[in-house]
Amino acid sequence: MTDTDKEVIFAKIGQRIKYYRKQSNMSQEKLAEKIGISPKHLSRIEAGRHNPYFDTIMLAAKELDVPIEAFLEDVSDNNINSFLQILKSDISGMSRNQLEMLKKCVAMIKEFEF
Repeated sequence: MTDTDKEVIFAKIGQRIKYYRKQSNMSQEKLAEKIGISPKHLSRIEAGRHNPYFDTIMLAAKELDVPIEAFLEDVSDNNINSFLQILKSDISGMSRNQLEMLKKCVAMIKEFEF
């Protein structure tokens, strides 16, 4: 996967976060506060100038009450596979304890009904 592929994926995710935030009539400041990042950082994510971490994407989906896959609506199947590869590389260096925590987080996400 090229850096351009990554940029396209994250830019589209940022656009979808912005779209659903506006649909929820939520300001950047409010969403940023709820997900624990600065409004400036959220602005950069929405503009495609910064790549969000998976936990940021997950928290945004929860706060906006949308399924996490809604952020991938504009992403092609090929790019979704690339996104999964990015996640794989993100977790490859984690310790056993971190992986256990991630497993619990995934189980918690599955419990949410969006």
